[in-house]
Amino acid sequence: MLNFEGNKLMKITRKIKYYLIRIFRLKSSPHQVALGLTMGFIPSWIPLFGLGPVLSIGLAKLARANTISAFVGGVIGTPIWPLLFILNYMVGGFLLDRKSKVDTLDEVEYKTAIDHTLAGFFKSHSSGLLFLSGAFVNIIISSILIYFITFFLFKKYRVKVLNKLR
Repeated sequence: MLNFEGNKLMKITRKIKYYLIRIFRLKSSPHQVALGLTMGFIPSWIPLFGLGPVLSIGLAKLARANTISAFVGGVIGTPIWPLLFILNYMVGGFLLDRKSKVDTLDEVEYKTAIDHTLAGFFKSHSSGLLFLSGAFVNIIISSILIYFITFFLFKKYRVKVLNKLR
């Protein structure tokens, strides 16, 4: 069993390295790459039935950002959606001074996430409002952080990173 888990970890590590190389080899400006990665990660905060990476590309085109880095941003956010889901509730609960219905990763189910998101659009006093207010704040904060970190890394360390990844 340990060998199986080791192989899985190697595959994940290899994919991360592959995507890093793809991002740092892009010919686009640091601004376009950073904006693309930022736009790509935004849909990850809201459950979208697996359409996040596709929506990421659409957002990148609207913002005139790099679509490859947007796709990578969407792919990065897809496997961590349960964590993002909980963060939305935590931040929303803090902002609205209410207790969240979801506190641990074990309580996160995709159907529940979708129900709570839709409820936020139609009911003003529901847990969905808690979720959406947290998502809004998390999107803003994560977008600022992702943009500036990516821009800085891409501008300053592009050549060094590529040499280390080879």
